[in-house]
Amino acid sequence: MIHLILLLSMAILLSMLMVFSSKENLSVDALPEFFLQTASSIFLLLAPPVYFNIYWLIPNFLVKKKYLMYGIIVIALVAIWGFVLGFGEPWMDRNWFNEPDEKPNYGVGIIGTILLLIITTLLHIAYRWFIQLSTIKQIENDQLHLELSSLKNQINPHFFFNTLNNLYALSLEKSDQTPSVILKLSEMMRYTIYDCKEQEVSLEGEVTYMENFIALQKVRHHKRGVITLKNDIQDTNIKIAPMILIVFIENAFKHGFDLLDKEAFINISLKHEANALHFYIENNFGTTAEKHEKGIGLENVKRRLALLYPDTHELKIVRNETLFSVHLKLYV
Repeated sequence: MIHLILLLSMAILLSMLMVFSSKENLSVDALPEFFLQTASSIFLLLAPPVYFNIYWLIPNFLVKKKYLMYGIIVIALVAIWGFVLGFGEPWMDRNWFNEPDEKPNYGVGIIGTILLLIITTLLHIAYRWFIQLSTIKQIENDQLHLELSSLKNQINPHFFFNTLNNLYALSLEKSDQTPSVILKLSEMMRYTIYDCKEQEVSLEGEVTYMENFIALQKVRHHKRGVITLKNDIQDTNIKIAPMILIVFIENAFKHGFDLLDKEAFINISLKHEANALHFYIENNFGTTAEKHEKGIGLENVKRRLALLYPDTHELKIVRNETLFSVHLKLYV
């Protein structure tokens, strides 16, 4: 509705300018005809490529860093709509409004389409930039709370003390696993205390943290079921926000694996393709999971994703009777 009012206002303003700038037609009676002519041009010839670019091309290609594909589609759009504009405008004026016959001009249509796309794209990008500036303060404030909560929750007390108890049991048994468990726990604490202070961390560090977390969980729950982590990431220079992925793994243990006595499973996979990081996790759960209070972990991570990856992430969560799955796609 706002866009419709804006476009109609532009048509009225332009038609009034046309009336009062024309010495031959200086009459209010000519205003409706000028308005129809202007509105037809705006809605049928100018608005379609602008809205196609702003609401489909920019979000799906430019924002997601698919620059080559964006450029190819824009070139095709200019070629096609240059023809529509160059031939459509004279045809409309001649057949709809009895204007003098004007030669179609493909070159003028091309130039007009290019200028139209450049101007509206720059305005739209400036608008997006302005909107993002307004959220920076909110992000900074939320980041302070996230940093405070991360020190409390990244290695949650329940997991930490259970690991220490297992470590104590292993030391009594003089198990060969004891040094490995100590080392993994130390690496996790170092990562959460020092590395996670940065706004972005290497994906390699995140994967190492997940591997250590899973290894320690296997020590605790080696008889409950199977945990698999498939890592197909080749580029170790990818940067992401810290502790985004581990929340989904913790949730899988808390509401699934920890509550099953046997035949539990968690399957995790990571891959990177077409400028996007794909994280997928699925786990089974029992009927007792319904009795447990729903944690705030998933809501917090949704909030972080909305703030840190606006328009550059896709999160799909599916739950059926016994299976819970998450597919997170980050454009990095």
